[in-house]
Amino acid sequence: MIRNLILDLGMVTVRLDMQRCIRAFRALGINDVDQQITNCRQHGIFNGIELGLVTTADFHNHVREHYQLAVTDEQIDEAWNAFILDTPIALQQQLYRLHQSFNTYILSNTNQIHYDFWEQKCMGGEGGYTVAQCFNKCYLSNDLHLAKPDPAIYKAVLADCGAKPEECLYLDDNEANVAAARELGWNALVSATPEQTMEILTRFEQGGAL
Repeated sequence: MIRNLILDLGMVTVRLDMQRCIRAFRALGINDVDQQITNCRQHGIFNGIELGLVTTADFHNHVREHYQLAVTDEQIDEAWNAFILDTPIALQQQLYRLHQSFNTYILSNTNQIHYDFWEQKCMGGEGGYTVAQCFNKCYLSNDLHLAKPDPAIYKAVLADCGAKPEECLYLDDNEANVAAARELGWNALVSATPEQTMEILTRFEQGGAL
């Protein structure tokens, strides 16, 4: 019996636009950012901040010093957050409803800048719900210093929330992350958009085949 619903953030719970982010960084004078970021896993300093190996302040300073730019923390954050679009209100409502009957969690390779933006700007609002109203807890790579598909991050989640692998339904947009979860006994499916997430969760609610 599934008791725990665990969702990735990017492309599963949140719409992303990588090209929008690349354009925003190029407008600041950073022209090689397309070599460092992807929808699933980052590289260089962007990977460092997602693993919590560098602080937000270190990230800002590195960007300024490495690219020799006179830009503010806020300008850097605005460009980085251009990656993130929204979490549909309909999905927020569905997650709130499911949270009344199931344990619901986020498990994401992300960083504090993106997480804070999502929590403050994408959740809630008219007809929507806050992160606290939709989820028991959010497990983030920058807090755990681990990243999917490393099996250790899935084990850390189970150890913290006390769940059994077979009681988990996990959705991720990356095949490798889904495969790693399945290897550990999780029920795991690929979802490439928030709309597909809603379809899968609707089938789950209705008792249909996943």
